[in-house]
Amino acid sequence: MGCQDQTSSPHKSSKKGVSVQESTPQVAQPISNQSSANDRGHLPGKIVFQSNRDGDFEIFVINPDGSGLKQLTFNNAEDEYPTWSPDRSKILFVSNRDGHWNVYVMNVDGSNQIRLTDNKTDYASPTWSPDGKQILFDSKETSRWGIYIMNSDGTNKRPYKVESPWKENILANWSPDGSKVAFTSKRLMGWQVHVMNADGSDEKQLTNASGSCRPHFSPDSKKIAYVSTEGDGKGDIWIMDPDGSNKTRVTTDPNYDYHPSWSPDGTKIVYANTTDKKKADWNLFIINVDGSNPVQLTNDRSVNNHPDWK
Repeated sequence: MGCQDQTSSPHKSSKKGVSVQESTPQVAQPISNQSSANDRGHLPGKIVFQSNRDGDFEIFVINPDGSGLKQLTFNNAEDEYPTWSPDRSKILFVSNRDGHWNVYVMNVDGSNQIRLTDNKTDYASPTWSPDGKQILFDSKETSRWGIYIMNSDGTNKRPYKVESPWKENILANWSPDGSKVAFTSKRLMGWQVHVMNADGSDEKQLTNASGSCRPHFSPDSKKIAYVSTEGDGKGDIWIMDPDGSNKTRVTTDPNYDYHPSWSPDGTKIVYANTTDKKKADWNLFIINVDGSNPVQLTNDRSVNNHPDWK
């Protein structure tokens, strides 16, 4: 359903260090009533994302109004899953430049790139704790994917949410207030969004429709954006309360909408949109949380996705 299978993610099989651009992409289907870039107004923060516009996946930053595009990584490997540190002084990402997929950290200008994991297996989807002292990430150290935790300098790596061989847990997101962690879990009924206290207690399944994934807490920790195939069988951005109530569909276009991330003021969501999640172009869009005023941020025939806005 697409929780794991976009682009060259370490969650799926792909040749290391090789671009996975598969065919000539189609032009994305236009969003109805789409506004122009001039209608965005002043938006806070910056957006970091991955793009294969140079032939393999690299990390880029862009202003929310579409200006100031800057490439941060330059190599022949794949650099993916970027995420800001809480103070926006560092960026986490994964790369297969050393063989396996590993977690790296760098300065916001792309300098001082440091590998944090041991290159013994594949790692994915790193995310910071709100105080910046710990990192949650996915690993396949057992036969199945699970969520692990380590200090922000790469020390003290240990299991965080690793279960029996028939359960997989991935794509964790820490609430900004530090109290909860939302994640995607695959059990008997497919991928679902779960939440638990940060200490691992009181776990709850929040969704029931098969094909729900990629939760992301709002800046005030009072809402969760996520992806669900419930509306059109493809994938749309939805929001809900942290207890699973008040589910609301945000995007209603005929395409695939994935990878939601909130604006720093909690009024908008950036996400990735494509006509074909495996072969077409992906471009970034910004939309109000009530579903109004979708605006296209990138406009090219490469894959632009996994945005993080802070």
